[in-house]
Amino acid sequence: MDVEEAIRGRRSIRRYRPDPVPDELVRELLDAARWSPSWRNTQMWHIWVVTGATLRQYKARLTAKLLDGSPSSPDIEMPGRDLPAVCMARTQRLMDERAACELAAGVDCSPEASSRRIGDLFGAPCLLVFGIDDCAAEPYACFDTGAFAQSVCLAAYERGLGTCIMATAVRFSEIPHELLPAADGKRFVVAVSIGYPDTEAAINQFTRERAELAEIVRFSA
Repeated sequence: MDVEEAIRGRRSIRRYRPDPVPDELVRELLDAARWSPSWRNTQMWHIWVVTGATLRQYKARLTAKLLDGSPSSPDIEMPGRDLPAVCMARTQRLMDERAACELAAGVDCSPEASSRRIGDLFGAPCLLVFGIDDCAAEPYACFDTGAFAQSVCLAAYERGLGTCIMATAVRFSEIPHELLPAADGKRFVVAVSIGYPDTEAAINQFTRERAELAEIVRFSA
């Protein structure tokens, strides 16, 4: 698989098969992704691989927070809704397309059912949680962490795995701070669910949209 094929083919997976991802395969992905670029080669990223009993606790606590409407408590400020109208319109089209696809497949799209699916991390058997040191310059460290996360997702896609970059998984930062080892002095940025995709699920098949180059690129010579 060449790089362009991986970039264009990768998509966010929102339903997984229950098959576990072998530890050695996860190590292989992370070993490749550690060659991602970072500001002045600082590599100020930390990754936790969460599976088994810890993942079950993580999912249960996240689901409970989502269902009871707990206030968000992220370590890193998350985007609000005061974004350019064109961006919010893209989000709305995504949500509408996803909902239509699932409703057509007979999936329960009620808020409670949706929260349970998200809290369960879409059934993923593995979660990668990304953090940075408290002393890090947040914008650059988060940018570098995003590069690492994208490398993981592309490497996973090449190997037949699916991923979904999930801000919601660290929206309640007390969960990873209390469940994960060596979390003191760290801020959690984002998480990536990972597993073998359920290729029959409607949510993994809807048509995706990307802005045309004319909307986002300016050439200056």
